[in-house]
Amino acid sequence: MENSFYKISKTVSSLSAYTPGEQPKGGGWTKLNTNEFPYPPSPKVREAILQELGDDCAALRLYPAPLSDRLRAEVANFYGVEPKNAIGGNGSDDVLNLVMRAFGDENLKVAAMNPSYSLYPVLSKMQGAELLELDFECGLKLPLEKIVSSGANVFILTNPNAPLGVAFSDSEVEYLADNFKGLFVIDEAYAPFSGKTFSKFAASRKNVLCVGTSSKGWGLAGMRVGWAVGDEDIIKTLDVVRDSYNIDRLACAAAVAALRDSNYYENARRRVVESREDIEKFFGEMGWNYVKSSSNFVFVRPNKKGLSPAQAAKSYFEFLKADKILVRFWPNDKKICDGLRITVGTPSDMQKLKESSIKWKNQE
Repeated sequence: MENSFYKISKTVSSLSAYTPGEQPKGGGWTKLNTNEFPYPPSPKVREAILQELGDDCAALRLYPAPLSDRLRAEVANFYGVEPKNAIGGNGSDDVLNLVMRAFGDENLKVAAMNPSYSLYPVLSKMQGAELLELDFECGLKLPLEKIVSSGANVFILTNPNAPLGVAFSDSEVEYLADNFKGLFVIDEAYAPFSGKTFSKFAASRKNVLCVGTSSKGWGLAGMRVGWAVGDEDIIKTLDVVRDSYNIDRLACAAAVAALRDSNYYENARRRVVESREDIEKFFGEMGWNYVKSSSNFVFVRPNKKGLSPAQAAKSYFEFLKADKILVRFWPNDKKICDGLRITVGTPSDMQKLKESSIKWKNQE
């Protein structure tokens, strides 16, 4: 957009903003499109926020701790590493942005899988860095040699992958850590539902960084708290480009309390996994293909007589939306336009999804 008052940088003028999942207005919606945690956070989170506020909220007039030391210490304790190996961010998106600021520019390429988290292209282009999008091999296998020989300075692996939900093996991750000549970033937004994290592994390597978030596995999407674990020198570099006071007092208190209440979240996540396995079984009984998920969502490809795969996905998406059920659909992405990503909700949410799905399948 041109005007006579100011100029927009060349990088930003050619940039398209990240498009998040739809946030509906009004009630009555079953929201299965943004992979939010289906249960409330631990009661201890509320207690921690109220304690931080105090009776008069006077603490809010003061800046939070510049380094978010309490959060770093709690993240380190949770993953069994040292505080010097941890950093906090305003959501994991903030941490990923720090990675791009520190390790990407017009001469330092970034690589990621395709499909993957659609924020990566936005963040890389903001820094003027070329993003290399690499295709999966047959069976959703990582193209290990292509990654290693890509020439990228940063390779980001979403593990489990979004939007497909597939998790990658120890041998694949270890191979990349040993052979990729750059910074290997493992985005573990959905790892709490896979039963596997590489955070401690990352802290033991010189070129690996694990990024996590409280949004998915701890039910704190509204608080915007993320973190990363890695070698001390990587953390120090990220601190150089980190915004000052990047986590507010209440968010920090909430995240610390959540990380401490392992029993509550382990039980809640178990319920999510049970619902995930149940909806996968349902999709199988419907005769639909789906990617076996290690996350809190399932990528499913519905089918219907007389419709192409892409047409079936579009029809199913529109039918669900008309029934006030929101799921995620990318009609303009040729790789995934034949399927939908469906967040695992509460049992009642999933029952409504099942009933609506049967109606769509039986519809003439």
